[in-house]
Amino acid sequence: NAFAGTDLAAMIEATGRRGLIIGGFQTHMCVSSTVRAALDLGYRSTVVAAAAATRDLPAAGGGVPITARHIHEASLAALADRFAVVVASADNIAD
Repeated sequence: NAFAGTDLAAMIEATGRRGLIIGGFQTHMCVSSTVRAALDLGYRSTVVAAAAATRDLPAAGGGVPITARHIHEASLAALADRFAVVVASADNIAD
C-alpha cells in the first residue's frame, strides 16, 4: 500500500486530482493493496495491466507453483470487479 506511512495522499490532494493511474510490481500485493486503499480514500484508479507484473508463487502447503501469469490475471480480475478500471496498456486510457 503506497499510502501507508507516506505522504502520498497529501501529495495527490495538493494536485486536486481524484483519478490515479497505477502500475508496479507484485500485482497481487503492492498494486492490489494500493488500489484498494485508494478507493477507501476516495480515489478512482486505473490499473495498466502491461505496467504491472508479479512472480510465480509456491502453492500453499506445497504442490505445483502458481504461475505469475495466473496470479497477475486473477489479481487484475479481482481489482476490475470492484476497485479499479483495468486497461491492457497506457494506450487504452481515456483522456
